[in-house]
Amino acid sequence: MGTALPYEVVKVIEEAVQDPEKAAKVIRAIEEGLGVVREEAKAQKEVVKAELKDELTKELVTKADLEILRREMREEMARLEAKFEARFVRLEIWLKVMVGVMIAGFTLFNPGFHQFLKAILSSMGT
Repeated sequence: MGTALPYEVVKVIEEAVQDPEKAAKVIRAIEEGLGVVREEAKAQKEVVKAELKDELTKELVTKADLEILRREMREEMARLEAKFEARFVRLEIWLKVMVGVMIAGFTLFNPGFHQFLKAILSSMGT
């Protein structure tokens, strides 16, 4: 269950603790402690993985979320198309009115048109 310490660490402990039996006990205690820490880390790793997966799943977009977004976008596009169509129809009407006004203006204020109109009226006997 313990974790072997690197050779350099063992040598430092043996030099620091002059009694070989005490040094061996210190080394075993450290190795066992590291083993316990490693096992606890493995257990926590699975817990952290599960928590991380849960959090990521909450943040990720699902197919259902995408379908809701698509539907909302289609509805918005249809609304904008209807609004554009209504404005386009109004613009088309104004354009026709303006063309009519321009034609009337060119016709009514054209001296040639006045003479043409007089000729027609005089030929009718008025």
